[in-house]
Amino acid sequence: MSKVKKDTKKEPNDIRIGMNSRPRNVIKYSTSVMDELKLTELRFSAVGGSIGILLDIVEVLKILKPGLYQQNKITSVAYQTVDSNQKLLTQKLYPKLEVILSKEEPKTKTEGYQGQLDEKDRKAIETIMNKRKEEREKNRPNTRGRGRGGPRGRGGFRGRGRGRGFRGRPRRGGRGGPRGAPRGRGGQRGAPRGAAPRGRGNRGQRGNTAPRGNRGRGSNN
Repeated sequence: MSKVKKDTKKEPNDIRIGMNSRPRNVIKYSTSVMDELKLTELRFSAVGGSIGILLDIVEVLKILKPGLYQQNKITSVAYQTVDSNQKLLTQKLYPKLEVILSKEEPKTKTEGYQGQLDEKDRKAIETIMNKRKEEREKNRPNTRGRGRGGPRGRGGFRGRGRGRGFRGRPRRGGRGGPRGAPRGRGGQRGAPRGAAPRGRGNRGQRGNTAPRGNRGRGSNN
């Protein structure tokens, strides 16, 4: 004999609110359910600390969707921990809030029943909400078009600079070579020890430039 399985699939208008639920996303989803699926009722539920989030969502929906009736139901949920022998160890009770928003007036009204908002009050609250939204949009910083780092070019901190302390080649006439390099006999940094200094009388030696014709002193021609 086969058993009939219960359909545990959640309905699209059955919305559960948790601590990580974003009100903006829930409100957008709720309005799309009522507009696209043509449903006249929304059922919300929240437990513990997420009840405050649910109340904010419900109040905004009543402003955006005129003519909604509200019914509230408060219960409690027990969370238990048991050992391997199914013996109860701890038990905690948490409040649970269930809210039903409907376009049609309910036939049975409970203690948590709330009627439709007055249209004049609803319009006034909607105007305030729109003004605050516009102010937030104006004060939002514009971060488009900004790249990383500062400007590049001459004298900038990035790229090749001409001044001392920047990356790139040093100025003409500046000191060449890294810091701490040994000085040679010619008074220049980086010259090897024992090399002959540059001068007029040493242009014909190896390692230096070639002599200029026969202009040197002591030439017989």
